[in-house]
Amino acid sequence: MQLSKRTLTGLLAIIAVGTCGCAGIPRLFAPMQPDGWSAQPVSLVCRFDHDAELDPATLTPVGDNGYYLYILTKSGNWDYRNTRSFLISHARQPWGHSWLILESPTNRLECGLNGNFGREKPTYGDGINQKFKDGDPNPISYLWETMSDGEIEIGNGNRTPTFVWRMPITRQRHQQIYTHVIQWKYGQIGVRANNCVDMVTEAAELAGINLIHRVRLTLPTDIKILWKRLHIWTDPKYRILEYSTPDVMEVDLRHLARFGIGSDVTKWYLDSNMAAPKSKDKGNAESRLGNRAEDGI
Repeated sequence: MQLSKRTLTGLLAIIAVGTCGCAGIPRLFAPMQPDGWSAQPVSLVCRFDHDAELDPATLTPVGDNGYYLYILTKSGNWDYRNTRSFLISHARQPWGHSWLILESPTNRLECGLNGNFGREKPTYGDGINQKFKDGDPNPISYLWETMSDGEIEIGNGNRTPTFVWRMPITRQRHQQIYTHVIQWKYGQIGVRANNCVDMVTEAAELAGINLIHRVRLTLPTDIKILWKRLHIWTDPKYRILEYSTPDVMEVDLRHLARFGIGSDVTKWYLDSNMAAPKSKDKGNAESRLGNRAEDGI
């Protein structure tokens, strides 16, 4: 079996922004391996903000009647145990996503951040591939680039979530999150910051809760795929890659739901017709959000 250079190097696109189905819980941790690989979810300092609205008896979030924040994830179910398992799982499911629903008694908005379309510069996968072709000593460095083709996506983008979590919020926090959604700078999108998960977790912070959502990877200088050995970095500044991922956040959300912090409403979502229109049309997005095009939508 012969693999093309594009196929091999495409596996090195460790994450595609706006992109990360799943069967089972992903393996998210790996101690340092002989080849230099390791993976570690980034922990929290504090779960709740100091002014979070919590039930004094159960210390779980409370809100006003009919106001909710939903967080939806489509996990890539990537296996972080070692370089080989990560690349194989990433090749099997190269993308994932996270988005939100903001609900009030009179309105429901489902939206998220999408991008990496390759409109103004190559996509992350193509960019890494080109760096290999050019003999760049740090082909993985393309994941440090920021794209300018991000956009708001109204609805679920024809995605089926692997998990849906719901948290009650107050009317005031609902307004704060709505402002966050319409003012987010959608035009800028990246791997290490400003991706779909970052947009959602910042909304959660405004709801008074902090979520575990980032992973820190230590990358080996070379990776081996079958008989091919590929050099991915020379400059040590590309040794550590930290980013937000639906895999990590979904595990945290499932953990919270088991302890009564928010609730698992996945079945309800999948059985209902509640999903917002699946249009990616920018004009429709601006209309739904009050024509705030000047805010980067």
